[in-house]
Amino acid sequence: MPSILPVHPQPLPGELFSSWVHRVARANGQNVFSLCYLLAPEMKNTYYNCDYLVDEGIVFKFAKVLRASREKAYRTTLESFAGYLFEQATPKAHIKTCILQTGIKRYDDVRFNLQFCPACLSEGCSYFRKKWRISWLTVCTEHACQLHDRCPECNFPVRPLKNDVGQPYKMPFLGKITECFQCGFELKDSTAKRANLEVLSDACWYEEALDLGYISLTERTWIYSFSLFSVLRHLIYLIGSGSSKGGNPDTMPHEFRYNAMRELRGVFRDWPNRLIELCNRRGIKYYHFTNMTKRKPLLPYWLDAAIRPRMYKPKLGPTKESVAAAIAYLRTHEIRTSLLQVNRILGYRDSGLIKKFYKEIHE
Repeated sequence: MPSILPVHPQPLPGELFSSWVHRVARANGQNVFSLCYLLAPEMKNTYYNCDYLVDEGIVFKFAKVLRASREKAYRTTLESFAGYLFEQATPKAHIKTCILQTGIKRYDDVRFNLQFCPACLSEGCSYFRKKWRISWLTVCTEHACQLHDRCPECNFPVRPLKNDVGQPYKMPFLGKITECFQCGFELKDSTAKRANLEVLSDACWYEEALDLGYISLTERTWIYSFSLFSVLRHLIYLIGSGSSKGGNPDTMPHEFRYNAMRELRGVFRDWPNRLIELCNRRGIKYYHFTNMTKRKPLLPYWLDAAIRPRMYKPKLGPTKESVAAAIAYLRTHEIRTSLLQVNRILGYRDSGLIKKFYKEIHE
């Protein structure tokens, strides 16, 4: 392994690791994967999921031969979001919360896990931002436009590293980082769609929380950013679960995530009134939040304390007084009194409590 590469481009602000590697390889006249295998043999056959699988050890190898600081190099990785976007680092996990997922290798061409802003790609040196992998981020806050998650020409996912992977007849494409690996379309020429202003405002607020690691909901309620994003992700799931592309927010196409963010605009403002209004409008109940995680407690305290008094309505069983009232009603209307009739009036099929109280009343 070389001690220092001839040309050593440094990570650009907010750059994604795979984007940095692509620029390094081209600057040194190398194929991306040949260079990766030379510097870190453990990266072999990881082109489809490079950013997910890179760990601290690998990125430090690149930092050493590129004369880059370890801190700047590590900041290009998705793992550097730990404690900000998600709670803990999971270097060996193939699923990172709030990160658009690639999935296993056979899903490589059907998962849209990298977004882009055509205006950002057109400015100065073109590169892909790390934040474009975040599932709840659907707009560019710098250019007030929606992000794209696929090539508008052929509808294939954005895979810059595949520009160096053999195409038909085993000929490498060797296109620019901003060209679609499938059809060669220049992604910088994609149409920039104007974003909803409230969605933009929310995105700026969320990005601020991501940078700081915490955010304020009220004067007395300060929470960690990763806790906020876990609830936001679950809300996207609840909003999108009724659609054909609903389910996991980290695998949803951009269109569905953007529409969900439009409906969720301002949901954490005037806390918790706007969230309660949304839940009432969409028929979201308290129990819909209890499947956010399998860990204990099921809900973050700040969320539970805000919504439980106004949304939690436990299902109460029949009381002895209600059974007595049902019997009195049957007698008043000269209807034959029976255990079956009492169950029907109170809305039960065969309640053990009704049976118990019925016997006590008739003793």
